[in-house]
Amino acid sequence: MEKENNQPLTNQLCKGLKVLDLSGILAGPLVASFFAELGAEVIKVENKLTGGDATRQWKLPTEKKDAAFSAYYHSANYGKKVLMRDMTDANDRADVEKIMSESDIVISNFQKKTAQKLSFIPDEIIQKYPGIIFAQLSAYTWDDPRPGYDLVMQGETGWISMNGTDSEHISKIPVAIIDIFAAHQMKEAILLAMWKKATTHKGSVIHVSLYKSAVSGLANQASNYLNANHVPQPIGTLHPNIAPYGDLFTSKDNIKFLLAVGSDDQFKKLWFALNMDQTAYLNFEKNSDRVQSRCALQQIMQQIMSKLRFSEIEQKICAINVPFCKILSLNEVFENPIAQDMALQNDTIESSKYYISNIAFELINDSSGHRPI
Repeated sequence: MEKENNQPLTNQLCKGLKVLDLSGILAGPLVASFFAELGAEVIKVENKLTGGDATRQWKLPTEKKDAAFSAYYHSANYGKKVLMRDMTDANDRADVEKIMSESDIVISNFQKKTAQKLSFIPDEIIQKYPGIIFAQLSAYTWDDPRPGYDLVMQGETGWISMNGTDSEHISKIPVAIIDIFAAHQMKEAILLAMWKKATTHKGSVIHVSLYKSAVSGLANQASNYLNANHVPQPIGTLHPNIAPYGDLFTSKDNIKFLLAVGSDDQFKKLWFALNMDQTAYLNFEKNSDRVQSRCALQQIMQQIMSKLRFSEIEQKICAINVPFCKILSLNEVFENPIAQDMALQNDTIESSKYYISNIAFELINDSSGHRPI
């Protein structure tokens, strides 16, 4: 991603698009930030009676207590103009109504009872502004009054039950993955609504559910259950269908790494690159055999790995093009120029703070090749 003064290449893709962000926490704000990165004008309205978005106060112990924004807040509020307003105040409400009347997209995560109290019912809004795209996020469904945070969703949709290494030490995924799933669902729905508007000149009401987004993200694990009645258990990094995939090894110089062997051909290359016994190979030739005898395979391979320095292992595996990785901490991750390139300065809210880009794609332009976003 090309940068100038640590900013992304100036984007014109959504220039002229106006987005009103009435949401808080993570999922909705991430969607609004996505459009801000693409050049849209994004206005975020926060509740001045409660001190604004709750994530302003979600500070690490190492952050200054009197800082206006937490590091967490910066993860989802790039490029926005932020207004503090009281929706129950007539003048403030009039300001928000004016912005809404000029907006193409409105993003909200008000619960239904709050939306009714504030007269922000999606169906009523689109009647008032027929061309608007109103994207509403709910925990379960629009009519379900229960609140829901990412932790609750990870617990209620099976994510926590299969995470970690055993049932005694359960753990959650350490990012709000369900919010991120929901944000992607909302972006996709908004883009479809924009296409619909371009062809029919009609707006849309979009409802996105954290719960449904979480279930949608279960992918192969859900399929394993629905088709093979397999209830996944906590197995750490291991893959239930493939071996050695997610299997952890330690080199002679005590460097931990994972293998991601996805085919029988890759396994064969790996086995013989490590100069392992040809007769024993026949016991593990097929993936189904390797999954069945995973523990035995792990022990045999670890005996070989423990005799080699990681640099030797790396050289052998790279030569045969089999996927593997060292386990890196975040400070090591951001030594990589590709990761560094994803960190954008968020000067519109507070100077010298960073935001991780929502955009991990490139557009292909027939006339000029790759066009960095």
